[in-house]
Amino acid sequence: MLKIAVTGGTGFVGRHLVRTLVRGGHRVAIIARGWDTRDPGVRQLPQTEFYPIGLDSEDALSEAFAGCAGVVHCAGINREIGGQTYQRVHIDGTRNVVKAAGRADARRLVMLSFLRARPNCGSPYHESKWEAEQVVRA
Repeated sequence: MLKIAVTGGTGFVGRHLVRTLVRGGHRVAIIARGWDTRDPGVRQLPQTEFYPIGLDSEDALSEAFAGCAGVVHCAGINREIGGQTYQRVHIDGTRNVVKAAGRADARRLVMLSFLRARPNCGSPYHESKWEAEQVVRA
């Protein structure tokens, strides 16, 4: 069985992925700023560790990713509120996740993006997701 980190692990997609991984016998490092109150039990699942961190610290992410064979990057926002901007979360956060995964020697990285992510389309959301994809590709 593998240890896998899931960023955004308490969000809509992340929490379903965490449950699926645990059912498959894997250990999961759940990375999230907080938790979605619709499913508070995801943090108490067996074989999981919860890391209440955001994407701002490469060092904190690297510590959370220690021992993980892979990282699934599901963290994201669908609207900007205060300091939670597309640049900070989707682009800078993805850059930190990629660097931290490398430092932790995680062999695989999967990023959840958006079907219509593309450059120069006039949507800051779609453009930021596209730029995050470029960070992962590089």
